[in-house]
Order: sequence, then structure tokens, then C-alpha cells
Amino acid sequence: MRLVMAKGHITQKMLLKDLKKENGEKIPQSTFSCKIRRNSLKLEEFQKICKICGYSIKLERNL
Repeated sequence: MRLVMAKGHITQKMLLKDLKKENGEKIPQSTFSCKIRRNSLKLEEFQKICKICGYSIKLERNL
């Protein structure tokens, strides 16, 4: 997660501000930090973060 934020040149504070604009819900910075530390982000949250940073998630099946 931190890699996506770093490559997207976005800080945690900026990301939370953009998430609030998109969702309308405020996520406390401490809650977000804990989710990253515990690896407990939901897929939906991760997808929104990737979208804000300009990335998409692509699943490929290994043959």
C-alpha cells in the first residue's frame, strides 16, 4: 500500500482528503494507519486508493 502511495506521489493526508471527496465519509488518519499496519484494508478501499493514485488492479491467471 505504501508503495502505491509513494509511486502516486501522494501523502496519507492527501489520500484521505481525496477519499473523503469521493466517498463523502471521513476516515480518521489513525484508523487508516492501523489498517495499513495490520494489512486489513478491504478490497474496495484498496481499489479506490489505486484509482486515486492512477493505478488499476488486474488479476491474471497463471497457467
